[in-house]
Amino acid sequence: MKSSVANGCMRVVPGSQTMDIQQHADTYVDDNLLSRGQEIEVDVDEADAVNVVLQPGEMSLHHVRIIHGSNCNGSDEKRVGYVIRYVTPEVRQHGARLQAILARGRDDFDHFDFVDPPPPDRDFAGAVEDMKESARQAVASVMQDSSAT
Repeated sequence: MKSSVANGCMRVVPGSQTMDIQQHADTYVDDNLLSRGQEIEVDVDEADAVNVVLQPGEMSLHHVRIIHGSNCNGSDEKRVGYVIRYVTPEVRQHGARLQAILARGRDDFDHFDFVDPPPPDRDFAGAVEDMKESARQAVASVMQDSSAT
């Protein structure tokens, strides 16, 4: 599955990762797929944004602070976004605890609820669906908590 301008590929503003973390506003608008319609509270010159066009099998990595977003999918092609965040165990989530998989080393901080990846001899698809639902509920709790602040 490719990510193209036509299907609303991610766009980034180069250099914006050097800025402070941007405040977000919860818009709850219908045309925003984020849980609360979050948008940054800063004017972005669209001429500065760069399209991140990807072919099947490619991925992008970017800094958490880079200003990014996407336009609507104006095509009949599907588009998928998948997010993985690598953080050290001392990182603390505000609000409800989130699930994580310890990729390496050990955890001496107890800030996350660690889960084991599904074993290869089990129904992998079913196990992944169970993990996704559990994680979705935890994230929904965090997102709801943070909208009240």
